[in-house]
Amino acid sequence: MKNIIVFFILMLLLLGSPCQSSGYLCGTPQLSDTKMPFRPLPTTDRGPGANTMPLDLPGNLTAPALPAAPALPIGTQRTFFVPDFRSMQQYTVSAVLQGIGNFCYIFVEEAEWNTRVTVETVASIVHAFEVATPANPEQGIYPTLTRFFGLPPDIDENGRVILLLLNIQDANHPSQYTAGFFNPADQSRGVLRTPGFRGFPIRSNEADLLYIDTQPLNPNSEIAHNVIAHEFLHLIHWRHDPHEATWVDEGCAGYASFLCGYSVLEHVGAFEKTPSVSLIAWPERDADALPHYGAAFLWMLYLHEQHGGTGTLAEIVRNRGTSLTGIADALALKGITQKVSDIFIEWKLANYLSDYHAVRLTLSPRRWHNSYPSGTQDGKLSNFSADYIGFEDAGGLTLGFSSNSGVNSAAHAIEFYSTGDVHVREITLSAGNSGSVVVPNAVTEVLLVPSLQTETINAGTHSSNYQYSAARGAHITFISAALPNPVHPRYWDIIAQPSESLVGLTPTVTLILFDNKVERLYRETQAMYQITQDMQGSHLYRLSFLLEPEIAPESVIYQISLDSRIVDTGSLTE
Repeated sequence: MKNIIVFFILMLLLLGSPCQSSGYLCGTPQLSDTKMPFRPLPTTDRGPGANTMPLDLPGNLTAPALPAAPALPIGTQRTFFVPDFRSMQQYTVSAVLQGIGNFCYIFVEEAEWNTRVTVETVASIVHAFEVATPANPEQGIYPTLTRFFGLPPDIDENGRVILLLLNIQDANHPSQYTAGFFNPADQSRGVLRTPGFRGFPIRSNEADLLYIDTQPLNPNSEIAHNVIAHEFLHLIHWRHDPHEATWVDEGCAGYASFLCGYSVLEHVGAFEKTPSVSLIAWPERDADALPHYGAAFLWMLYLHEQHGGTGTLAEIVRNRGTSLTGIADALALKGITQKVSDIFIEWKLANYLSDYHAVRLTLSPRRWHNSYPSGTQDGKLSNFSADYIGFEDAGGLTLGFSSNSGVNSAAHAIEFYSTGDVHVREITLSAGNSGSVVVPNAVTEVLLVPSLQTETINAGTHSSNYQYSAARGAHITFISAALPNPVHPRYWDIIAQPSESLVGLTPTVTLILFDNKVERLYRETQAMYQITQDMQGSHLYRLSFLLEPEIAPESVIYQISLDSRIVDTGSLTE
């Protein structure tokens, strides 16, 4: 127990550690194609120009076969085929072997040696990969991750993972950059075709290879070690399930960094700013993916904390099922039969409440309401995404929710009391997916959290519409009567009794004249005033008005409203 407490204290410190100003991304999603895997380019498929490599890539190069690990000395030179993320074509990088560990070779791009990468850099990386991590000073990245998730592939049969330190060619976006990647093409042989490279044939390095950036990523920093842990898990995950959905693959890789004790603050912080992103729909290449990394990691962390620990995550990595199916299969193998969609609802409630041991989240509602009635408001929810709608001065509100979507619907209210207590209530929905809840008077703020999930095959592209409303006293009913004033015969009194005490609300009366089958306004809306309290503590409300002699009492209709909602009607002579 003591070790667990120390571990989570360490995690909290790491989550608050400083990191570089720009956001670092993983390039693996751009190179993976779960629907159309890499395949050799057969002779019959090579039409005119089909076997032509890009102009800057010599056509006579082949991936060299490496000798056994002990025979590969420091100073070995090698040419690697590397993706250029700007053109999505390959170019070549000349690199030299500058470091050897029990589990790794470290090659460095020649142009980066003794500029961004030094002997000390290489020694630090070998130490992090094999000897020590922030989470365990006696266990490096390789033994930590292989212990839980299994060994990586070994296509080149040299018993080591190649870490290639190079200046990754990407778009150099001012706020984010590609810090590293694993290229699944390197796990095949020869010349390949993949849609990810715009249809160009590419060559495999035929190696267990991770690419680690040197500009702008500082290769001497702990963030570089973080990236290595992240990319190494991609390599292991690929061996178990080469077709895994991107969001699961990236979530597990983020969890691997966390498991080694590295900071996940940057990606979590991006999610805090955009908590409405879909968990399962990874963005297109040019979209801002940082919040999605945070969402995917937090999902895996939630499963770790609430549903089985590292064993559950290891089962997810090893499971051949993909996306939601793989998650459900892995949970079932751990004896967890709860539906994934129900766990997702718990997860997004936990996110707003920061119900974690290892992270502290601060989320904000998409919209705040502070005047009522709100009217009927429309919302749209992407599949497996969150929406938080806030209501201030919430005591006595009635929250209404409805959806005509065919998916399973749910809605919850998070109630924040003046005492500091927080309660979560599920809104009971009818068969038509509609329902309401009355907020207690002691509540100061309430959050509406709708849920519209489906686990269909096209789940990632699905979205659903919903409606909500907020009004005071929407559940309150009235008994009313109109009486002639016994003292002033031309005056009438309208008396109303609510079904419960009104807090911060005043009923109003509007008089309508109905003459010759035509309705017209007789008196503008006026507020009633409280006149008495009966033995049960209920109040009566009254409005007195003068009825002109030419107006027949039977032609006057009154409407009683509460918070702009008509709650009762009647005529003077009923």
